[in-house]
Amino acid sequence: MFDDPKALTTANWQDISAWLTFFWIYVPVVFTFAVTLLTAHAIIPSLIRTGHIPLGINKLRIPMTAFAAVLFVVAAALMVMIVITAQSVENIYDRYLY
Repeated sequence: MFDDPKALTTANWQDISAWLTFFWIYVPVVFTFAVTLLTAHAIIPSLIRTGHIPLGINKLRIPMTAFAAVLFVVAAALMVMIVITAQSVENIYDRYLY
């Protein structure tokens, strides 16, 4: 019916290693982006309104939002790299949905 997948070469293992590296860098970047944005736009304003932290902390929101924007760009670039390196699976296993 279908041929078996080909044996993995050293180059295939290097491609898999690159994909996994990009993936494991992507996960903490996205988590840090989410926590930073949540802190800047939900937690800080809420704590200021309730009086738990002083009003001066509100100045931290702009740098935190800028940092989150940088993390978003990095995460988008990493996702592009993940998709590009994941295409090397076709060299090993040429059918996806069967």
